[in-house]
Amino acid sequence: MDRRALADLLSDAGEAGAACRRALVSGADYEVWPAPVSTRELVGIYRRRERLSRRRGVSSIGFADAVVRLDTCGREFVLVGYVKGVTPAYHFQVFLSADASRVIACLGISQEHPPLAGPAPHLPPAEADGL
Repeated sequence: MDRRALADLLSDAGEAGAACRRALVSGADYEVWPAPVSTRELVGIYRRRERLSRRRGVSSIGFADAVVRLDTCGREFVLVGYVKGVTPAYHFQVFLSADASRVIACLGISQEHPPLAGPAPHLPPAEADGL
């Protein structure tokens, strides 16, 4: 999908869409995969991811709303794409109608994750690797 066409579609996609559009227009890497994906499967996957990211305290934009929009869009299949923003560091997931004519949902998730709770994993001494 052409960068300009995707940017135009993101104009009416809410807060996450606006942030995604800014990243895209600023030259962020992006891709939209051509194979449609089952909306029902995506809803289950992203519902779990949203709960997990919320529990871990990861900042997001429009994540819960995107899951609701996917769940209620009435479409059997959607196209999936991403935009990788650098400043700030956000990964945007974009869900488009199967004909790529409109954005169904968009979400952004921060790539600056808080540290996980618990002790750091044990690493073997460097000598063991011959380093």
